[in-house]
Amino acid sequence: MFTRLKSFKSLQNQWLPMAAAAALAFGAASSAQAAAVFVEGGDAGETIITAKTFLGSGPIDAIQGTLDGDADLFAIYLTAGTAFSATTTASGIDYNFFDTVLYLFDAAGKGLIGNDDDGVVGGSQSTLSNYIPTVSGLYYLAITGAGYTPVSGGTPIFPSLLGQGGNVAAIGGSGSLTGWSSLTNEFGDYEIQLVGASAAAASDVPEPGSLLLAGAALGAAGLIRRRKPVTPVQA
Repeated sequence: MFTRLKSFKSLQNQWLPMAAAAALAFGAASSAQAAAVFVEGGDAGETIITAKTFLGSGPIDAIQGTLDGDADLFAIYLTAGTAFSATTTASGIDYNFFDTVLYLFDAAGKGLIGNDDDGVVGGSQSTLSNYIPTVSGLYYLAITGAGYTPVSGGTPIFPSLLGQGGNVAAIGGSGSLTGWSSLTNEFGDYEIQLVGASAAAASDVPEPGSLLLAGAALGAAGLIRRRKPVTPVQA
């Protein structure tokens, strides 16, 4: 009896530290795996000047918000050489119960890539996959409903995304985002899951005055293009 009791206590003394270590390890793993979810918190704007910026440090694993028939634009930080992906395909039924489109713009608002139907025939969700930025800094991620098109001075920034899977590049030579055209009947709660995106430091965000000046310059450039007289073609 004494021998068995001693053996049990010996095993107990060995097992308790191991259990405690396992519990600590599990807790650390659970903490490390907790997703960094950022919430829209008020309507995000649909231009570079009015985009929602998440300030802080560390990754952005997901963005949750609500779309009301317009576009929501978010400023995120991307690191050169680190692959970036964004998708609306991996969330539960509480989100993305409508036809989404995703766009990525650079710091100046110039279009980079877009995706509508994720390459799935009849699909309604979107994925930007493995885009590798060459410059570290602010980028702008937009979500909208199908049919709402980003423009620069009235000119589409992207070709038609219908039926095109994967990352669709912006039209070469297109200018910076100045607005959106057409209409969309798509709306609802969304969740965009991200890889390779981080919150922005305050030092990364341009002063509001410089953004207003940039927006005014883009608007003026659009007016100049529209007012330029047309030279008739000689026979």
